[in-house]
Amino acid sequence: MKRLVIAPNWLGDAVMAIPFLRALKRDDPEGRLAVLCRKSSAPFLPLSGAVDEVWESRGRDAAGFWRDAARGRRARIDEIWVLPHSFRSAFLAWAMRGRRRIGYSADRRDALLTSAIPRPPAIDHQLRDEDRLLASAGIAPDEGPPRIAIPESLAAAAEKELAAHDLAATSPVFLAPGAAFGPTKLWPAERFALLADALLDRGEKAALVVGPGEVELGMLIARRARHRVPILGAELDTGKLAALLARGKLLIGNDSGPAHLAAAAGTPTVVFFGPTDPGRTAPRGAPSLVLDRYVFCSPCYLKTCPYQHECLEEISVPMALEAALRMIDPPHSGTP
Repeated sequence: MKRLVIAPNWLGDAVMAIPFLRALKRDDPEGRLAVLCRKSSAPFLPLSGAVDEVWESRGRDAAGFWRDAARGRRARIDEIWVLPHSFRSAFLAWAMRGRRRIGYSADRRDALLTSAIPRPPAIDHQLRDEDRLLASAGIAPDEGPPRIAIPESLAAAAEKELAAHDLAATSPVFLAPGAAFGPTKLWPAERFALLADALLDRGEKAALVVGPGEVELGMLIARRARHRVPILGAELDTGKLAALLARGKLLIGNDSGPAHLAAAAGTPTVVFFGPTDPGRTAPRGAPSLVLDRYVFCSPCYLKTCPYQHECLEEISVPMALEAALRMIDPPHSGTP
């Protein structure tokens, strides 16, 4: 069978789709499973071991839409699984002429799908969101967390990147201060600087990890820190970024794609949650500690805060440092 999955748009959501991809591949190991995704997700999805092909989307404009649709028609897809809940994604599956088009009933798109499944309430972790889609086709879900394997070539590239910043002989603590969602997800920049200094004062190695649009944020934090804090990641695609994060002792950051990517690569995380719900989207795949202050408006899912951003402002540097040290040197249980 030829199957295509239209992947979620956000990097973190694409990471959390890995168990769904594994379930489809396990159901038909001899078939071909392709995934259509944004440019940001294309480099790391092959590392899941669950897909045979990755189709990088040709763009969000009309021209890109029809190029994607034409590719789907040429491939003669048997099944298209539509994970985004948008009208556009279902229209794309219809334009590809997939024989079966499976997705949740949402956004007035039922006529575009051959199987429009009622959407379950969003009460469990997001990893379980697609279980009902799988059940509609008699496919057992994959209960495991997202996992990615780092090939030797990417591991070597990560070592080279660390060596360029005098970090090759260490397992650094990575600080991820960005988030594509919006400012409400951002723990204050000056606190990242203070946290970096506190870690370095204790003999840890620390480095900032930023995305292509976050270089200025990284430079702001680096300037405010007393110690030298290297800035990595801006030029790396997500496959190379995953390999870099896999070399870390710990990642500390906002609820964002790098936190999910690090956890899938096996690196423990400390994650700041503000406008979103950790019960829904906390990283899985490695030990994780969530820091959040559940205030009266949490979770709001707003990109700008109408109040004083108490949910993240109330997470202090000492709280973050204590959480980091617990993850770096966890307390032992039981008697010797």
